[in-house]
Amino acid sequence: MMKNTLLTLLVFLVALYNTRAQNIVPNYSFEQADSCPTGFNISHAKYSLGCVGWGQATQGTADYYNACDTAALSIGRPVPIMGVPHNTWGNQAAEDGVAYAGIYVYDSLFHAYKEYLIRDIPPLEIDTAYKVTIHVSLADSSRFATDAMGVLFTTYGSPDQYAIGGLVETPKIDYTSYGIITDTTNWTKLSGVFIADSAYTSIIIGCFKNWSSMNVLGFNGNAIKAAPYRAYYFIDNVVVEKASSTSVTDVDKYHYVNLYPNPFSKHATLVFNNPFGQNYRLLIFNTQGQIQEELKGNTNMFRIERNDLPSGFYYYRLCNEKGVIANGKFIIQ
Repeated sequence: MMKNTLLTLLVFLVALYNTRAQNIVPNYSFEQADSCPTGFNISHAKYSLGCVGWGQATQGTADYYNACDTAALSIGRPVPIMGVPHNTWGNQAAEDGVAYAGIYVYDSLFHAYKEYLIRDIPPLEIDTAYKVTIHVSLADSSRFATDAMGVLFTTYGSPDQYAIGGLVETPKIDYTSYGIITDTTNWTKLSGVFIADSAYTSIIIGCFKNWSSMNVLGFNGNAIKAAPYRAYYFIDNVVVEKASSTSVTDVDKYHYVNLYPNPFSKHATLVFNNPFGQNYRLLIFNTQGQIQEELKGNTNMFRIERNDLPSGFYYYRLCNEKGVIANGKFIIQ
């Protein structure tokens, strides 16, 4: 009797394990290294990051950090260059394990310059919902922060391996709705959902916006270490897993809606997840309930211009064919 009970329990646990969403990203937390990093990446070759399976998608030189880097200590340098938790950019323990990657997302001097992480993944299943999660932390030395982080999927690797500037593409996952990420102490978890419309085999992480459309915050960081004119983020624990259902109802749980800045004087941006590429409508009302503006589009972002609207309180309503997705208010100064 006891043996049958134990066997039944074992079968149940195996079934439960197999039904859990599985991360399909190999080496998702950058633990497996080709070699221990001892300096910033200066190579322009694909998959030259020094981390198994991971590389850079353009000529922008993404970096790899690992606790194994102690070379600088042997020559009297107080901090390892590419170590974990201490490195040239500051002090950050890994979100998972003892390693992570790092990329420039914004450069205040050379606006076009950005860096990207890329790796191959097993082919995604068409018409299947996937939840995509990354963990990011702003480096201590950064003088800028931004909200312009996203994830692109392709079937052919990098759209332009030889690009020096950024990749101006439409990512499948846009994390803009999380707002400007300024936390240098903790890891910020970013998640979004999309429906695979192709059997994608590459994942690319970075900023896919033109610099003029990015929201950037400048502040007094530590200008001594590394480059002081950029927003630099550590990346760790990259997860791509099947969402619990392909239904619209299930994926709608991952809608994020954010309007910023608020208040504003000239214009504001309303961002939201649109994993199905649906048509959305944004209505702007005054305090008397009168429609002041109506915007429509197959998009995940609406730009609200002040134009001739007087100062005061206003309300917005975001809708799609299912009905009202979000209501909110804002102030025009």
